[in-house]
Amino acid sequence: MNKAELIAEVAAKTGKSPYMAKKALNTVLEGIAHGLRHGRDVDLGPKLGRLTVINRKRKRVIKKNLVGKYKDSVVELHKKHPKSVRLLGRNRDLSEDPKATIVTPAEPQPKPVPTRSHSSRVAFPRFRGRPNIPRRTR
Repeated sequence: MNKAELIAEVAAKTGKSPYMAKKALNTVLEGIAHGLRHGRDVDLGPKLGRLTVINRKRKRVIKKNLVGKYKDSVVELHKKHPKSVRLLGRNRDLSEDPKATIVTPAEPQPKPVPTRSHSSRVAFPRFRGRPNIPRRTR
C-alpha cells in the first residue's frame, strides 16, 4: 500500500475529503519523523510495536570482481548513514482474525544404527616386560 492508497483509505473511513486526509497523514508522519530525529522512541500501539533509532557500527566488506587495476577492494558500510530506524514489534500479526502460529514438531532424528558387534581383540605384545629377556615360567 502506497501513500495515495493510504490517503484514499483514510478519506473513505473518516468521511473527510482526500485533501484533509492527506494533511492528517502528513502531520502524523512529520510527528514521527520529528520524534525519531531527536532520538526518541515512537510507540505505534500494542499491535504495531515501537520505532527506535539505532546506531550501526562501521563494517568493512571485501568487494570482489571490480573493474580496474585493483580487483579486490575494502569498502566501509554504514559510513554515510550511521543511524537507522528499527521496528521493535510485539505482535506482528495484523490481520482481523489473528490465528495462532502453527508450530510443527521437529522431525525425529534418525537413531544411529549400531555397528555389528564382533568380538574384538586388542593386539598385545607377547612379552610383558623388557624385550630380549626370557620370561620366567613357574
